[in-house]
Amino acid sequence: MTARGSKPTPPRDSLMQNAMFDNTMNLLSTTLDYSLRRHKVIAGNMANVETPNFKARDLPFNAYLKAGLRRVESNPAARMTFQPPRLVFDTTGETRLDGNNVNAENEMIKLMKNTGRHGLAAQLIKYKFTTLRDAIRQVR
Repeated sequence: MTARGSKPTPPRDSLMQNAMFDNTMNLLSTTLDYSLRRHKVIAGNMANVETPNFKARDLPFNAYLKAGLRRVESNPAARMTFQPPRLVFDTTGETRLDGNNVNAENEMIKLMKNTGRHGLAAQLIKYKFTTLRDAIRQVR
């Protein structure tokens, strides 16, 4: 029982869950989800490289990340949340005579960068869980 006006102590399981799934973990798992979605978009662009009038699409990561970080900066105690990324037309490529603007070389570069981002997020999640596992082993 708690005294009037004092906050109840959170259950121990809740504290462990907060330590495991903090804003860093949320950001990393969101990055994994995002990179998977972006991979599908880039693959779709590559599949339509010869389709007349096809316009390349993209999921811009930097704008997506900045929006989530801005919410936390305005309220540091808040859990980092992200809106689903918005699919946009990629207008950076030159449009060919057939109306298609997919540049296979640029799409491969995007794919390599996206793969790197995905791999980095996965490695950081692995490191976080390894550290947590090692800490639990130390307590035993």
